[in-house]
Amino acid sequence: MAEVYKAYHPGLDRYVAIKVLHSFLADEEGFLTRFQREAKIVAAFRHPNIVQVYDFDFDPETNSYYMVMEFVDGPNLKAILRDQTNQNEVMPLEEAVRIVVAVASALHYAHQYGMVHRDVKPANIILTQKGQVILSDFGIARMVNTNTLTASGAMVGTPAYMAPEQGMGQAGDERSDIYSLGVVLYQLATNRLPFDADTPLGIVLKHINTPLTPPTAVHPAIPLNVETVMMRALAKSPDDRYATAQDFATDLERALAGESIALPKPTSSAGERLDATIISPNEQSASQEWTATAPPAGAALRSFPKWPFALGGAAALLILITLVLFTTGMTDRLAALLSPSTPTPTVVRPPTLTPTPDVEDTMAILSTQVAAGVDAALSTRDALATYQATINAPTVTPSPTATPDGTATARAACTFEMQLVSDRPVLPAILTPGQRFIKRWSVKNSGTCAWPTDTQLVFVSGDQTTVVTEPKIEPLRPGETTEIRLTLQAPASYAVYNSVWQLEYGEEIRLGEELNITFQVGQTPTVPPTETPTATPTPEVTTGPLYAPQITRYGMTYWRLDEDTQMWHANITIDAVGGDGTFTFYLDEINENNVFVNGSQLSAQKCRPLIGTFYVLSAGQVSKMQFWIPYPDATACE
Repeated sequence: MAEVYKAYHPGLDRYVAIKVLHSFLADEEGFLTRFQREAKIVAAFRHPNIVQVYDFDFDPETNSYYMVMEFVDGPNLKAILRDQTNQNEVMPLEEAVRIVVAVASALHYAHQYGMVHRDVKPANIILTQKGQVILSDFGIARMVNTNTLTASGAMVGTPAYMAPEQGMGQAGDERSDIYSLGVVLYQLATNRLPFDADTPLGIVLKHINTPLTPPTAVHPAIPLNVETVMMRALAKSPDDRYATAQDFATDLERALAGESIALPKPTSSAGERLDATIISPNEQSASQEWTATAPPAGAALRSFPKWPFALGGAAALLILITLVLFTTGMTDRLAALLSPSTPTPTVVRPPTLTPTPDVEDTMAILSTQVAAGVDAALSTRDALATYQATINAPTVTPSPTATPDGTATARAACTFEMQLVSDRPVLPAILTPGQRFIKRWSVKNSGTCAWPTDTQLVFVSGDQTTVVTEPKIEPLRPGETTEIRLTLQAPASYAVYNSVWQLEYGEEIRLGEELNITFQVGQTPTVPPTETPTATPTPEVTTGPLYAPQITRYGMTYWRLDEDTQMWHANITIDAVGGDGTFTFYLDEINENNVFVNGSQLSAQKCRPLIGTFYVLSAGQVSKMQFWIPYPDATACE
C-alpha cells in the first residue's frame, strides 16, 4: 500500500522518512478528501510515542500522494521478535509491559481526537536507539476506500492482529485497537501469536470463533494477574474489553506490580453474564484451570444435525462454503453461515503449539466473485435445515404474515449518535451585507451503526439565513469523523445573528447534539491611519529576489470557556516573514471566505484542541503550516 524512503533535508540538516502511497489509490473515488482529512489530523498530533508528520502533498509526475515524516532510527518490533525467535528467547515481561504501555498511551491520545489506528502490529512499532517506543502509520488504514474493498472481498488490517469484529467486515472502534495491542502483548510475553493457520482467512476465523489459549499455558512464568489483563484485552466481544487504552495500561502496570486485578463478568451473546474469578498473587501456584469465553453473537460455528452422514457431509459443506466465500469475499454471508441459534461456550484444553508462520499480509486476497457457488452452498445448507425440520415436526399450514420492513428492523437495532469534535468560527469575523460564507463543523459518528442514507442537516430555531449550498451528509461509519460545510448568505441588516441546526433522518428523528451558528454583519473595520514619520536618508542597496513567506509562529492571546455550550474560544495571532512584508492569512483553504484576520477567534469543544492549517500569501507566493493548540486547562479534562 505504501513504500517508505529515507531522505535528507539540507535546509534543516536532518533525515526524514517519506511514505509514498501506491499510485492506484489516487484513482479511488474520494481518496483526495480522505487523504487530506487524515493527514491533517495526524500532522497535528504532538505525542512522544507517535511519529511526527511534517508535511503531505501530491506528486503529479508519479501520480502519488506522499507524507513527509520524522525519521526514527531504530528497528521495528517485528524485527526484534524475529531475532528473539531465532535465538529461542522470550522478551522479559517488564520490557514487554513497558512497550505496550507506551503504545497504549499513544492510542489513548489519538482516540481522544477520534482517530482509530486499525492496524496495530509489531511492524508499526519502532524502538529508537535510546529505547523510546514510537507508533507509526496512524490514519493510513482510513485513507483506503473500505466500501470498495468490502465489495471486492478484501479487508484493511493484518489478520494475525485483527479484532473479531474487523474480521466480520465491521469498521471497528477504539476497542479494536485495544484487541490488536493485546495480541502484541500476548506475542511479546509468549513469543507466539494467539492464533495461527495456513491462510489469512483461517486466522481471521480463529479470532472470531476459537477460544483463547491462556498465556500461562504457553509460558507458565507469566503472573496470573498479568494474564487476567491480557484475557480481558483479548475478549471476543468489544463490550467485554477495556473501554480505553489508558484503562488497559493502568491495569497492566498494576498487575505487574503484584496488585490484584478483577476480571469483569463477560457478557454472553444471550445477554446473560458469566461468573468471573478474581485472581490474587497468592493464587499463582494454583492449578491452571480456565474457562474459554464465548464468541460474540453472530460469530460461533453452527451446530449441525447428528444424522448418519452429518459428520462427513456437514464438514465437507462447511469447507466448501468457506472456500467459496473466501474466493468471493462475501464476508456478510460468511457471518450468516457462522451465526448460531444458541451459542455455547466450549472448554478447550491448550493445544500443542507449533511455530507460527509469518502471516502479516496487510491486505487480504482480492478475487473474482463466484455468486453462483455461494448461492448453491447456502441452498444446500437451507435444504439440510428444512429436511431436519420436516422429519422432526408435524406439517403445519402457515398463516399469511405481513412482510417486515427491513429498513425499520435494521434501524431499530442501531443507536444513531453524533459527537461534535470541533466548531469552526465564521470567517471573516465581520461579514458585509449579502456576503456568502461557509460554516464548518467536524463531527464523529459515536453510535453503533452507519448513519442512515437519508440523514440531512435541518434548521431548528433562531434567525433564518439564506442557504446557498446544503451539505451532503454521507452514511458515516461508527468511529469515523467528517466535516459538515454549510454555505450561507449574510442578511442585509447590520446585527449579530444566531441559529440552531441539527442532523435529522427518517420521520424528523433528530440525530446527535445541536449545532450552533453565530455571525455578525456590519461594516468591515479599517485600520486607523498612522502618522507618517519623516524619512531619513538610507543607503542604496541592491535588491535580490524575494523568498517565499513563512509562518514563524502562532499563539493564543486570550481564551474563555462558554459554560452553556461547553465550547472554548481563543484569540489567535500569527507571525510571518519573507515575501514583500505584506501578508494575507487564510484558514484551511485559500479563498475570499476564509481570510483569517490576525487576532480572530477560533473555537472547539471543551478539552479538544484547535486543529487546522494556516496559509500565508505574500508577493504571489504561498506557504502553509498545520497548527494544533491544546485546551488550556488540561486539569479539567482528567
